[in-house]
Amino acid sequence: MPRPPLDPRTRQFADDLTWRRIVTSYLLVAAVPFALWAVHSPLAAATTLVAGGTLGTGARHAYRLARCVQRCKRLTFDLFGTARITVRRPPADDACC
Repeated sequence: MPRPPLDPRTRQFADDLTWRRIVTSYLLVAAVPFALWAVHSPLAAATTLVAGGTLGTGARHAYRLARCVQRCKRLTFDLFGTARITVRRPPADDACC
């Protein structure tokens, strides 16, 4: 006995595309060849994963640092508790003569 068609009101559509879903789908597509390559050469794959993780962590820290400098307009370094160096951006309304 044939089944009746589904009610369109109860179906779920993938209309709500977000950048996160798009990036996730591309990463999943890229993960299949990477997994095959990782099985073939595990040392190179481990090195690549560590390098990618380090690069991602470094990029996240650089973004936070840039956002902090943009918000506070200065950057302070502590040198082992003995000295403090502050680099400050001059205000934009000051005229340099």
